[in-house]
Amino acid sequence: MNWSIPIRRCFVMPARFNITTDPIMKKIIIAANLGNLRVLKHHEAGEDPIEQEHLVEEPGESGKEHVKSIHETVTDQSGRFARGGAVGFETGMSHGEEHHLKAEIERGALKKMAARIECVLSAEGHPAWILAAPKPILGRLTEMMSEASRKVLLSSVGADLTRCPLAEMEQRFL
Repeated sequence: MNWSIPIRRCFVMPARFNITTDPIMKKIIIAANLGNLRVLKHHEAGEDPIEQEHLVEEPGESGKEHVKSIHETVTDQSGRFARGGAVGFETGMSHGEEHHLKAEIERGALKKMAARIECVLSAEGHPAWILAAPKPILGRLTEMMSEASRKVLLSSVGADLTRCPLAEMEQRFL
């Protein structure tokens, strides 16, 4: 597959999370933002000395979800009504109301992302997991998770790691 997504350097947090110290066998790292979900599973080192612990991205569970923009939702421009101008001149006055449409679209996208994360965690039997999401949505996203999912949440990282290369994810979390 040829993904034409530009790779950018990830925000490096000073704290490192070692997920190998937890006695629970299955561990999952979920990186999410409003439109992308990335699911990484931790694999232990094997008996072969060459085989090391590593992360594997689950392509069936990871993916993009289209988040509608305001222009896709509404069909007109807000508040361009002709009023009180000279004949032949089109002037406009903005009398549109703020309907908090952007916040509502974001809330809907967060609910969809929380439902996708819940689906992944319940399919795996609610293993220990780490959530990485941008700081502005991290708190609201964790609030939307079920109590069972929040109980097994090991830690959360306030950074957008959805486009972070796998090697950097391994450096950060292993």
